[in-house]
Amino acid sequence: MTSLTLRRLEPVVPVIAAAVLGVGVVQVSYMTAPIVPLVLAGGAALVVLSVVRPIIVLFAAVALAPLELISVDLGAVGVSPAEAMLMLSGFGWVAVRATRLEAPFTPSSLSWPLALLVLALIPGLLIAQDSFAVVKVVVLWTGFFFVFQMLITDGDEKTVRTLLFVLAISAAVVGAIAVIKSGGTAPELRGSGQTASGRATGSFTHPNTLATFEALALPGALALGLKGAAAVRPFALASFAVIFAGLALSLSRGGLLAVAGALGMMLVWTPFRRTVVVATAIVLVLGFAGGNPLGDTEQLQVFERRIESIGYSAGGVDPRFRLWEVTPQIIYDHPLVGVGANAFPDVAPRYGLLLENSGSTYEHAHNIALTVAAEMGLFGLLALGWIVVALTRELVRGFRRPGADRGLALAVAAAFVAVALQGMVDYTLRSAIIPGVIFALVGCAVLLARGDTAEDGAALQPESAASR
Repeated sequence: MTSLTLRRLEPVVPVIAAAVLGVGVVQVSYMTAPIVPLVLAGGAALVVLSVVRPIIVLFAAVALAPLELISVDLGAVGVSPAEAMLMLSGFGWVAVRATRLEAPFTPSSLSWPLALLVLALIPGLLIAQDSFAVVKVVVLWTGFFFVFQMLITDGDEKTVRTLLFVLAISAAVVGAIAVIKSGGTAPELRGSGQTASGRATGSFTHPNTLATFEALALPGALALGLKGAAAVRPFALASFAVIFAGLALSLSRGGLLAVAGALGMMLVWTPFRRTVVVATAIVLVLGFAGGNPLGDTEQLQVFERRIESIGYSAGGVDPRFRLWEVTPQIIYDHPLVGVGANAFPDVAPRYGLLLENSGSTYEHAHNIALTVAAEMGLFGLLALGWIVVALTRELVRGFRRPGADRGLALAVAAAFVAVALQGMVDYTLRSAIIPGVIFALVGCAVLLARGDTAEDGAALQPESAASR
């Protein structure tokens, strides 16, 4: 009798649940704001999606980079939508592994050094003045580490292509924002060109961060634009052009150095070499015919002066030289665990590292290795060196592997060349979207070195002789 009654009630249960949910939504709206229930519902949907399809959430996170200026306050720290979704993707994958009673760790040549890098952040919780800032970095980078683990565990070459395409489109949107914000007006240079005002920032707070993000995406857009699927090529090539424009408007000398190195590496790839030869021939023909295809615009003149200013910086005028001279003393005084993540500006005044004519100080040492060593100590520097060696081996293996898509392998390698070159004169890892993308690209390097295929067992398409 009881079972029969329960069966009769079954159709009513969803109606009752919906009514209760509706009343709850109305109450929350009255108590807060109408947008709050929608935000909560969207957040709940993302949490569910991060468990069901965490890689999709990863793609969505990269696509949300243009919203980087939007920040949700969580206590004393703020998190952007892209940062939150990147972290959610990693931890969602861990939840999936936990339900299957599987460890969220897949051994690889880069798994241990990346894990050591994240572990090197933890002592900062005890020694840094702003522990909340360290907590944010630890949580985010732990999520990024699990994103790397997710990619090398469940990803394949198709995943790499999709990620590079999404990154290219996202960077193109960021570049378009930079172009629109500039309004067609070139930044202004002062003196010998070392100081510039009105530089484009795009969706970021600093032009150098914009340059890093664009440089990470540029090689992938080029590779997919020249040898990607037919439907993808027009979008990838258009993205390449807009990305380059956004990067140029940033007037970041480190970024310009980075993109020069990235494109120089892409010259190893025959399709790009042919494209450069054809483009150079067209420019020469137009030049001999009396035309000037590069124009003589104010933007081009500013661009040239900014590049020329690199020579003045190399002569020791740049204040970075003072940073590079003093930071080793900070490392010497805090050798093992450093001063804590994001704590460089807290200790810099003790060493006289103050901005000229200002009471403020530098946020970092304008160098990746020096900043990591100062904030995470020798353990962090050891992890960074280990990563560089292991990553180089994986990139070489990915390029040399029989049947490898060399354009794709070179695009990932060129992205890291760009990071390394700009990292010699700057440190743009403060914006968490940058290390998040880097962790994901490290996963792509491992996948390409292994030659992983899709789960359906379809074989990789070998490159034709013309594409090598």
